[in-house]
Amino acid sequence: MFYKYNAWDPKLIIGQILSIQCLYYILLAGILYLLDSMFSSSLSLEQMFEYQSINTHSQSGRVVMTAFLINSLFGSFCLKYIVERSKKCLDHSVTVTFIHFIIVCIVSGFPKTVVWWAIQLIGMVIMAMIGEYLCMRKELMDIPLQRGKDLDSTPITIPPSPHTSSPIINPKNNSNGNSGSSNNNNNNNHFNNNSMNSSSSSIGNGNNPYQPIELEILTRHDEHDD
Repeated sequence: MFYKYNAWDPKLIIGQILSIQCLYYILLAGILYLLDSMFSSSLSLEQMFEYQSINTHSQSGRVVMTAFLINSLFGSFCLKYIVERSKKCLDHSVTVTFIHFIIVCIVSGFPKTVVWWAIQLIGMVIMAMIGEYLCMRKELMDIPLQRGKDLDSTPITIPPSPHTSSPIINPKNNSNGNSGSSNNNNNNNHFNNNSMNSSSSSIGNGNNPYQPIELEILTRHDEHDD
């Protein structure tokens, strides 16, 4: 979606980071809403940005833990459709976790619980590994014809035939399209002339395996009475 081949675009990278980060929090809020509704917990921003909300000794803490892990799975699909490159999934997963860490430090201070760090690291690994797998599957798919044509601008060289002395070059996406077509026409004419010469010489020597067949064409005229 947002990917460009062989191009360094800082605006594109910033757009990818912002898109993934926004979707990360939107999906996390939706998952928290569903889980809080199921377990009769109160939805609040503290569940997302306070490290004390992630714990194992309360029901609300376990709900937040589950929401972060589920959100990591959805984040991998965001990587598939936004990043589209398997080798960049780890970078974006680390970036999402680091930005979340900065926001948590601003809101509630430096995280001091092992559970918070464990959940964030596990979620980052899940997001990177599944996102990389999904992107690899997408990269292995067949490239569309138009996209492949835009990528391939290398001329194709065809080996010389027995009747020609020079290779035939078939240019693709070349600006000199007229000259390329004229060269092809000249090569084709040269090939036809050589074929005719070789055929005539073989017929003159009596070595032609294909004997001419004389066909008698009978035309039938309908006679009409005047």
